[in-house]
Amino acid sequence: MTGAQDAPGPGAGQVLLHPRGVAEVAPPSGQLAALYRLSDPGLSELSLEPLLDELLRRVREILDVDTVAVLLLEPEGTHLRATAAKGIEEEVEQGVRVPVGRGFAGRIAAHRAPVAIRDLSRADVVNPILRQKGICSMLGVPLIAEGRLVGVLHVGSLVPRVFDEQAAALLEIAAVRVAPAIERAQVLEALEHEHRGAVALQRSLLPGRLPQLLGAELFARYLPSRDLVGGDWYDVIELADGRIGLTIGDVAGHGVRAATLMGELRTGMRAYALEHHSPAEVLGRVDRLLHSLQGEGMATAGYGVVDLDAASMRFAWAGHPPPLLIAAGRTRTLDVTPAPPLGVVPYARFPETEVALGPDDAIVLYTDGLVERRGESLDVGLERLTATADELAGSSIEDLTHELVERLVGTAGTADDIAILAVRIPRQPTRLELQLPADPAVLAPVRRALRRWLAQWDPGPDDAFAITLATAEACTNAVEHAHSPGPASFALSASHEDGTVTVTVADRGAWRAPRGRHRGRGLALMHDVMDEVDVERSEDGSTVRLRRRLGS
Repeated sequence: MTGAQDAPGPGAGQVLLHPRGVAEVAPPSGQLAALYRLSDPGLSELSLEPLLDELLRRVREILDVDTVAVLLLEPEGTHLRATAAKGIEEEVEQGVRVPVGRGFAGRIAAHRAPVAIRDLSRADVVNPILRQKGICSMLGVPLIAEGRLVGVLHVGSLVPRVFDEQAAALLEIAAVRVAPAIERAQVLEALEHEHRGAVALQRSLLPGRLPQLLGAELFARYLPSRDLVGGDWYDVIELADGRIGLTIGDVAGHGVRAATLMGELRTGMRAYALEHHSPAEVLGRVDRLLHSLQGEGMATAGYGVVDLDAASMRFAWAGHPPPLLIAAGRTRTLDVTPAPPLGVVPYARFPETEVALGPDDAIVLYTDGLVERRGESLDVGLERLTATADELAGSSIEDLTHELVERLVGTAGTADDIAILAVRIPRQPTRLELQLPADPAVLAPVRRALRRWLAQWDPGPDDAFAITLATAEACTNAVEHAHSPGPASFALSASHEDGTVTVTVADRGAWRAPRGRHRGRGLALMHDVMDEVDVERSEDGSTVRLRRRLGS
């Protein structure tokens, strides 16, 4: 056979076909026309698995063979792994790996040249499945893209067959057509894998759910970019004194590293906030944390503290797009004293600003992916955000957040990821209605919520103290004494009519006897400070009704 040589040693029974000889042999026009099917542009658009499936199907039909398989070179470059097969699916199912330089496929990879086997029973192969399937003759060619070995493509016949240079030319043309598509699909698959991993990491580092706060409505969204995941984050922190910490941030860069750094900064900011540092001090400490971490990094961020009792927010910003205030009759971005991003200037200062919040006002924090567009200034994006938010001023906080994203970004997404966090202080209702878990942790928030509700009736300090104290005792009883087979809860309602405040605390459990020598005095305390106290107990639960006339 011209241009061929019998392979000695480890290649016994194999014929190594010289690459130059292959190039000199032209396939018949009919077969060549069939091979143009492998130049279909649609193949290059497929991901790796469907690409290989379609490739093997076409090669099997064109060359009229019984088996066809692709083994791809593993990243370390020492082994080939069976990745796709037709007629010899066991190679893939059993995860066959062939060392480069050994056996049939390994020799093709090592020499980067076609290899033919006339009689498999006399050939040196390392994969026993080839014989188990009853394959008599084989032909394989290397898959090479831009000078880099991608893998091996081989075909087989269940009857004796001579795979000569003519057949090798056909298979090599097929390899030339599909090797770049395979390499492209591998790259895209690797990028997609990294993207999925980064998205999963990013989401795992963001809050699993926002806290349920009495007196505030919250909603947040995170959208990964079309291509690369960045380091955007948000957080809501319940502070011990009843205030609410809000954070927003964006780490420079993309991918797993940016997401990991984001997790460190978010955790640091939460820790410093829980120590009740001011917004300026929280950002200052996170800035020093970022400077202390190995490797360079930069992030824009903002931290604000919402005081529901004072109806205000105090905040400091570090190079981040300004917060948006949606107020009655006026929607605007808040004035932020300029400060550098975190990690840029050692010992940077982050001035604080305070803004008053009226009933039903909403604050929206966001990252630049929501407003920035290539080729236009940030001011244009902020104007677009303000105008859109103004149109949505009457929406619920959830609808507001969704609509801002839909109208400003749309379904196509952006090249940057987006985090958005919105909070609203709703107008105090004339009748307070709360459904609460029977958990001691709710007692302090309930007292604060009741004080804020009472404020609209302008009670004197004695009235406010008495009503809050008696209600707290009734709620404590509901938490401690009332119990049920499932998750326990209780309801609180409060109303004002003709100068009299009525508070009702109801649960669905059964009361237990007081435990301890100094327990069970809450009911007496309620009678001492309220004008009327009614307690109803039944098999369905217990109800405590308290009344006090303001100014009495």
